Amino acid sequence: MRLADLSEKLVIILGFGREGKAVYDVLKSKIPTARIIVTDEQEIDVPEYHQLIDAIAAVTSEAVVIKSPGIPWHRAYVEEMENAGAHFTSSTNLFMAERQSISLHPFMGGVGGGLGSEGSRGLIIGVTGTKGKSTTASLLASVLKAAGKHVVLAGNIGEPAISHVNDPADTIFVLEMSSYQLSDLVIAPDIAVILNLYEEHMDYHGDVESYHAAKMRIADAQTANDVFVYNEKFPKLVDLANRVKSKAIPFVDRGDASLNSLALLGDHNRENAAGVLAISDYLGIDRAVVENAFSTFKPLPHRMQDLGVHHGIRFINDSISTTPQSALAAIDVFEKDLGAIILGGQDRGYHFADLAKRVVDLGIAVYVLPGGEKISDAITAIGGKSIPMKTLTEIVNDVIARAKPGSVCLLSPASPSYGQFKNFEDRGNQCIAAVGGRLT
Repeated sequence: MRLADLSEKLVIILGFGREGKAVYDVLKSKIPTARIIVTDEQEIDVPEYHQLIDAIAAVTSEAVVIKSPGIPWHRAYVEEMENAGAHFTSSTNLFMAERQSISLHPFMGGVGGGLGSEGSRGLIIGVTGTKGKSTTASLLASVLKAAGKHVVLAGNIGEPAISHVNDPADTIFVLEMSSYQLSDLVIAPDIAVILNLYEEHMDYHGDVESYHAAKMRIADAQTANDVFVYNEKFPKLVDLANRVKSKAIPFVDRGDASLNSLALLGDHNRENAAGVLAISDYLGIDRAVVENAFSTFKPLPHRMQDLGVHHGIRFINDSISTTPQSALAAIDVFEKDLGAIILGGQDRGYHFADLAKRVVDLGIAVYVLPGGEKISDAITAIGGKSIPMKTLTEIVNDVIARAKPGSVCLLSPASPSYGQFKNFEDRGNQCIAAVGGRLT
């Protein structure tokens, strides 16, 4: 479905956050005659909502609901809209359909033809995975820009993709794509990238199988003209590569010399950079260009962000860590000097046995924020101890009073931030503020 197809329909924008507002602006600009109704989740129980259901059932032409990704499919009112006859789509699907009509396959002068082919057009590269999406998408965008291309970084990072629907035909889009955005994907990116698959977002998807299926939709929806780049360490992704229609390209860190130029810390960042390297090789980008981009790329905020040394303690803000696996990866980076770690947050039913064993074996101080009771229980179950604290400021005060000078205090919570904090950025910013008052 393209934007022009909405001109004669009743269009309902369900969810008026960042993406919903972007869709509204585009619709008003491109099809000013469209009949648009905006409703948000907070308004679902008001009488106007029930009138909306009646309006969907009454229209002679099809009613189209553009659902924001943050609204789960299992909401009762979503099912009610479907039963009333509405067709559902998303801003991502609208963007994909619109850009596909602008730039038809084959892309870039032919599959594997390289970026320099005459008559080349832009393409869409979608990056997903449980962890590392933002950093990897940003790194890839930096490489493409270094190669002299017009690049837009959008999606789950930056502006919604739909805001760039009118960009020039030769634009290369690098989209960070969440499982929410992928759950109803109809048209896939030209190049789909899956970095990893762990457990996440059970509250939205219901179970890990549904979550993984949403992630894998990015490749399942591809055609024979497309390319699937995947981490071969994950058996599910290997199985996916064997069944998709697209050309499958595996990656893993095999010690390629070009990865040694990477400025980012951690084996997980090297592994994700190996994925960027695979894409770059496929597109024919000179290795010298890639290596220079790798060496100059700076970490994104709240991702193993070095806050400097305060009262002799180095503080690291890895607030983006929302799973046990991401916390374990961060621990591996700072293991030698690690003196304290800050864990805890919203309980999403994760298993913390491996993380508990790791911190107990290291003998470090473990501070646990509200919501992290399961982490504390896992530590206690194997004879370890944790320190419950209510705020990051209290923790920073205690670390400064107790920790060994020259050691590292790592905020890598292994849990989502919601509840005590608005989001992981708020959590990271509160850590920065707590540390910032004690500059030496």
